[in-house]
Amino acid sequence: MTISDYLQEVLHQIASALMLPVIIVLVLLILVSVFCIGSIIVEFFAERRHFKVQLPRAINDLEAAPYSQVNDVICSTRLLWQQKAALLTVANNAGLPEDALYSIAKGEVSNVDTRNRRTVGITELLTKVSPMMGLMATLIPLGPGIVAMGQGQVDILSASLGVAFDGTVAGLLTAVVCMCVSHIRKRWYQQYLTALESMMTTLLEKIELERAACTNLPTGFTADQLEPFREQAKLAAKGAK
Repeated sequence: MTISDYLQEVLHQIASALMLPVIIVLVLLILVSVFCIGSIIVEFFAERRHFKVQLPRAINDLEAAPYSQVNDVICSTRLLWQQKAALLTVANNAGLPEDALYSIAKGEVSNVDTRNRRTVGITELLTKVSPMMGLMATLIPLGPGIVAMGQGQVDILSASLGVAFDGTVAGLLTAVVCMCVSHIRKRWYQQYLTALESMMTTLLEKIELERAACTNLPTGFTADQLEPFREQAKLAAKGAK
């Protein structure tokens, strides 16, 4: 056996050994795609349907309210809780130096954006990986199938083609599902981020006006102190229905 024949045999053995893992991965990807459909449905009922903020009205309410009522205005908006938490954290640390306060505001917006990007990134990764795995499941059995065709073994060729086409369909189906989920979530999350950035800008401008008016502004607020506001936000949401 020449070196070339030996290397070809090694490649063939590697490809054949990969067939079972690839099929297992494709089955898992299909299950993950079903989970993604379920997760976006749950997300819609748990979060999305509560996002009914009228941004111009919310901004005007925040601008017009005395600073002592800013927390109440934020809790009464139809923003999601993670957005309210970011705004409340900044509003209750308004007495910090300007640079520190802007750093906190930037960090809060970045945290929300990072969380959303991480969620979308999972389905986007699956959108790219699934067709590759489907292609592998297509090509691996085609080699033995073509050899069998040359030897007149039609039954082996038919079985190989069946596995190949099934792998292609499984990979593409998973990619389509994950792509649709990613597209929907991107649209949702962009709306969330736009609303948060607009409200945060308005809040920071209001804080600057309060500084100029020498208002006594709060400091020392931490995430541990958000829980009472969560309950207040829940009560406001129930009252708005």
